[in-house]
Amino acid sequence: METTYTPKKNMYLLFAVLVIIGIIATITGFTTDTERTWSNILLNNYYFITLAIGATLFYSIQYITNSGWSALIQRIPMALGAFLPIGAVLMFLMYFGLPQVYEWAQPEITETDKLIAHKEPFLNVPFFMIRIVIYFALFLSVALVLRKYAKLEDENADIKYHQKSRYYAQVYIFIAAIFFSFASKDWIMTIDSHWYSTLFGFRNMVLSMYYGSAAIILMILFLRSQGYFAKVNDAHFHDLARYIFRFSIVFGYLWFMQFLILWYANIPELTVYYYPRFIGDWQPMFYAELFINFVIPFVVMISDELGKKPKVLLGISTLLMIGLWISIYVQIMPGAYGPMKFGFIEIGMWLGYAGLFLGATFMALSKFSLVPKNHPFLEESLHHHI
Repeated sequence: METTYTPKKNMYLLFAVLVIIGIIATITGFTTDTERTWSNILLNNYYFITLAIGATLFYSIQYITNSGWSALIQRIPMALGAFLPIGAVLMFLMYFGLPQVYEWAQPEITETDKLIAHKEPFLNVPFFMIRIVIYFALFLSVALVLRKYAKLEDENADIKYHQKSRYYAQVYIFIAAIFFSFASKDWIMTIDSHWYSTLFGFRNMVLSMYYGSAAIILMILFLRSQGYFAKVNDAHFHDLARYIFRFSIVFGYLWFMQFLILWYANIPELTVYYYPRFIGDWQPMFYAELFINFVIPFVVMISDELGKKPKVLLGISTLLMIGLWISIYVQIMPGAYGPMKFGFIEIGMWLGYAGLFLGATFMALSKFSLVPKNHPFLEESLHHHI
């Protein structure tokens, strides 16, 4: 069984090309439409931070539930979390574009807007940046500890390192559940500063595991095509498919719960968020988010036999990567920018961020044993069956 992963040199060349495309798209954006460019920086950074947080949550859940089936693949979600330090740096750069994205960050806005003035003790630039530091300090500190004990477990067949991982996995879930919910409210919900939803942060945090699971599946399928993870069988794919199916239900429930309650209540302070998305030019995207993230995965994955097929998992997981982008696009752009535009800036910047994300992920994979050889449940995972 292959336990060492060495990325091919042409892969890093590809990632570098993607980053260069992203830089060109960013420069093009800043020279043609600054507001649109800053909004896309936030969109893409939040997109890949969501995948990193969701994958690391998946990793942590396997420990606290003593899951044996997933021991074989646990290095993949851990590696997907390697983007977090890059995401932190890029999020700090948002400081220079805050007034372009957030109404409350515009100079002297509190003199003309009483509601924003009321929120100013919380919605102000210094405190906003301090909160970013706190969020990433917490995410990164625990994620690095989890990586540390994973490496120690590989080097020493001592159960204490597994127990340490299990302990810090509990810590990470607690931190991510609370502070990624807060971060989602800060970074995304406050774009529409006159609107609020008590469900918004929780919804985005929970759904990060949905998209993180899809990213894990795509990585497994790619590595299998390269000759790795030959021991991953139908039973593993069945369990991964159940994650996608169940989270599709969660997506549908939370989407309808937030939308229908606010729309039915018909309170102007609440429907102001949905009106341009549900009635205006954004309506196709509004429905596309629901169909791509809920209807299609639910209908396809409801079948056990169909859902566990690698080609089906590949198709649905790829679709969910598109669905995540649409979901964040709809959350950010109507409030931060206004008109719906899609072109080289959006495509190029996403490709640039994808190059950074994949480069960090594959580099992290190459620094660890691809299979956690001293994991106490590895044998159970290798012989997993339904």
